[in-house]
Amino acid sequence: MRIRARLVGLLATFLLLGILIGLPATLLALGANPIPQGLPTLEQIRSAFTTPDDGTLALSAIKVIAWAAWLVLTGSILLEIAARLRGLHAPKLPGLSLPQGAARQLVAAAALLFVIAPATGTAAQAAPAPPAVTAPASTVTTPPTTLPTTPPAAVQSAQGTYTVKAGDTLSGIAQTQLGDAQRWPEIANLNPDVASHPDLIHAGTILTLPATTTGPPHLYTVKAGDTLSGIAKTELGDAAQYPAIFEASRHTLQPGGIHLTDPDQIDIGQTLTIPGKQAAATPAPTPESSTTTPTPAPAPATPRPNPRPDPVEPDPVTPIPAGAAQSAATSHHATADTSEHVTTAPWMLAGLSGGGALLAGSMLMLLRRRRRAQFRNRRPGRTLASPEPVLSPVEKTITVVGAVTAPTVDHMDQVLRRLAAATAADGTPMPVVAAVELTQSHLVLHLSEPSDLPHPWEGTPDRLHWKISPTIPLEQIGPEVDDPPAPYPLLVTIGLGENEEVWLLNIEDLNVTITGDATYGQDFARYLAAEVACNPWSAGVSVACLGVATELGPLNPDRIHVYGTRAEPSDPIEELLADAVSTVDRADDVDADVTTARARQDGADAWPAQMLLVDAATTSPALEQLLDLVHTQAGRTATSVVIAGPRTSAPGTVLHVTTDGRITLPEAGLDLIAVGLTSDEALGCASLLAHSETVTEIPVPVDHEATEGWRSYSDEAGALRAEHTHPRPDVDQTPDENTVSLLDQDDDTYVQAGATTAEDLQALAPRVNHSVRHHVEDADPTLDGDLAMWMREDSALPKLHLLGPVRATTRGKPLTKRKPYMTELLAFIALRRLGATPDEVAEAFTITKAKARDYVLTIRQWLGTNPRTDDYHLPDARLTPAAAIRDVPVYQVLDLLIDADLFRRLRLRGEARGGAEGIADLKTALSLVQGRPFDYPLEREQGGGWSWLVDGDRLDEHLAVAIVDVAHLVVTHSLAAQDLPAARLAAETAATAAPHEEIPRLDLAAVAAAEGHHAEAQRIIRDEVCNRTDDEAAPPELPARTEQILRTRKGWTDSKAS
Repeated sequence: MRIRARLVGLLATFLLLGILIGLPATLLALGANPIPQGLPTLEQIRSAFTTPDDGTLALSAIKVIAWAAWLVLTGSILLEIAARLRGLHAPKLPGLSLPQGAARQLVAAAALLFVIAPATGTAAQAAPAPPAVTAPASTVTTPPTTLPTTPPAAVQSAQGTYTVKAGDTLSGIAQTQLGDAQRWPEIANLNPDVASHPDLIHAGTILTLPATTTGPPHLYTVKAGDTLSGIAKTELGDAAQYPAIFEASRHTLQPGGIHLTDPDQIDIGQTLTIPGKQAAATPAPTPESSTTTPTPAPAPATPRPNPRPDPVEPDPVTPIPAGAAQSAATSHHATADTSEHVTTAPWMLAGLSGGGALLAGSMLMLLRRRRRAQFRNRRPGRTLASPEPVLSPVEKTITVVGAVTAPTVDHMDQVLRRLAAATAADGTPMPVVAAVELTQSHLVLHLSEPSDLPHPWEGTPDRLHWKISPTIPLEQIGPEVDDPPAPYPLLVTIGLGENEEVWLLNIEDLNVTITGDATYGQDFARYLAAEVACNPWSAGVSVACLGVATELGPLNPDRIHVYGTRAEPSDPIEELLADAVSTVDRADDVDADVTTARARQDGADAWPAQMLLVDAATTSPALEQLLDLVHTQAGRTATSVVIAGPRTSAPGTVLHVTTDGRITLPEAGLDLIAVGLTSDEALGCASLLAHSETVTEIPVPVDHEATEGWRSYSDEAGALRAEHTHPRPDVDQTPDENTVSLLDQDDDTYVQAGATTAEDLQALAPRVNHSVRHHVEDADPTLDGDLAMWMREDSALPKLHLLGPVRATTRGKPLTKRKPYMTELLAFIALRRLGATPDEVAEAFTITKAKARDYVLTIRQWLGTNPRTDDYHLPDARLTPAAAIRDVPVYQVLDLLIDADLFRRLRLRGEARGGAEGIADLKTALSLVQGRPFDYPLEREQGGGWSWLVDGDRLDEHLAVAIVDVAHLVVTHSLAAQDLPAARLAAETAATAAPHEEIPRLDLAAVAAAEGHHAEAQRIIRDEVCNRTDDEAAPPELPARTEQILRTRKGWTDSKAS
């Protein structure tokens, strides 16, 4: 192969010389001198244009074209040679892609002649170390509280060069030669001739390979005085390898949501990814002498002792639901093959991963409850404003990580409530829980006092440690009780153990002093407050923040109260002291500790807990009294005092936070990776949750870049854009004969028949000119054909179902595994109007571009051949229509039938047609709905799938809005026409697709009343509208639209026989 490569290089060199020297010499020999001997006279110019051409003018034109072509080729070749000599990519010149491509191939081929085989055993020359830049001691931030994923096995040898064979790909070469397909970009970077087109490599090309690693990568936290070269010297044994550390750490999310951008600037607390030590590059062994000296594996690290008292050894059984510690801190799209993913997603908030993953689960549960409450207030034709784009990383982190841990949060909450119900039923005291440990197989209670727990809890001989498996049914733990109080409302996460176990500390009736590093201590204190503000077992807790965690005020105003920003009418510490004294008196009256009284629900009042989070510099007599009361009246104050900073006189527990982000509790033998929220992370979380508390209605967004086809007439929910409609006439006006509407009768007819308002009718059923109908139909001529194909079981086109359980039916190569993952990837590409580039796919799914290419190939084969074009439904990225528009290779799916698009197309045409034809289109659209839009499998939700829906427009919410609004139109029309079966079918379809919206509930009540089922209508209004609540609080105020409809339709709730 080497001789062949040299021959190719020799021929290419001769061709280059022929172009650069031979071509101009030939032109000169033929008399085509580009430099004229003299300037033409006016008479010669006039004669040239007025006399017949004898061939002279044509020859002159050919001469000019030939020299111009030579200049372009020569310039392209010289530009390419200069770029290669400097190790850079040649700049792309507009309009010269063809000659530049030819020059690139020629120069690359010619370079084969000059490739010199590397000397055996010669180590790469060390690069000079960078200037010693010391991390400033004043810059201290929270390190990511994540554990590194298990690295790929170490490679034992290194290759210097590789000769490309037929069928090779860069990722395949990286897999076979380097042991990791994800390292193909390193090969591309070392070989400029293939870097610009990594998908196109030619047999015979000799590639220079990077050095391979001889050990697994690991994480390193920057300390005071560190330099990048010093870290490289210590960790890799060679200061010159500092660029490898910088490159490996560029995509690692740092505290505050930033990334490394300058190797000369590192800060204390930042996390660096240390690659394995680099082996010297050696030539590939020949078959005749293939000897490999294995590199010795690195010595195993000494395990950190974990001397906790009488630990409970976990059994290897089913993990706690969703895995408490191993959340989506690394990749949120994990599948069976862990090698396909890159490191932590760049948008991932460190404070909500690792040990902080439980907070993400609690926040997700709270966020979803509030979002449901928001949609109760939505009016027809409108949608809710999404959070600001700057909050997208926060929402994505909560969505991805929280989907994994929310089941664990809920399960732990239910287990402890059932334990309280069981002890209350038995008349026994509640166990005094000091801490809770969530392992991969059990929930473990660590007690302060020996206690006996009922079966199926398993205890240690000293009766201080009790565990339970998540596989135990809840009914075996304790009876189900209506609205049982959470027994331990001040359980908070403090850190993550070496085996990814999550530790929660019960700080009720406890004074906690946070000592050690001031910045990490503040982050830790913020985290405690945030958990109490969001945990479901902390409902009813009041948190008073004095000088600490003030960023969290908007997070949950019902629980968090920030003081010190303005003059207060009373001293909050004195109020907490008075409440604590009152609780002690009440506990004495019932002769029980607070936890037991809470579980038994003793007395006429609840037993709420309270927490004071205060800066150590705070001075107050009331504070000293409160500290003493909590310390001396253990178990009877329902109060916790957390002091941020050292305070020598404070009694209680000391949590020490180290400069490398760990937290220690010496008396318990705990040394953990501390949880923490930076100020920026706290502000982001508070802003997102605050947004979910307000109702901001906006028009459904419009894709203004869509200027062709049906999308150019519709909004994202499929309704006609406002510029194509006219207002409905007033009561005393006659409708324009040149317009039509879906609801053609007067407003009062529909208001009296259904659960609607004049404003609803104006928004959903405006007047439309007849000409608009023709334009819309012309813009979508294949709608009826596509709909007929969708309805066929033997459809020749693939289908993507999104209006219900997500699935795809195709006619290509069947998938035998990972179908949910591939279906999600198909949806991501198909739903983007202009497709997705490899970079966009890799970023959205947190995978490498190599894996993105592999997966797209799988989907291409799965979809099969397009019968309309005889090409793939997912064609070559360079040849797609979107690639011509975006001027880059783009993955685009063609002729894929998507029910969500068919629904919107039918709605658009129905609104443009109006009348009976339009209503028929709307009914057909509703027949496509099979459930909630984007009802994807649980495995994908808990694997962090579909998080890309959070970015940009919320298509999942737009489709739910579309279904509800279309159903409301059909219900309103059918009730006025006395078509009660059609009205019920439409209302039930909407209620199934959007169970939390109020519009379908009112429509169902109207249908029940029209059917004569007044008791059913009354039940819906009472239970599902007026008394409905989406959280632990009382029912909220009714939306203004609901009040207006109920005032109009008082007859619904009349007591009549049904």
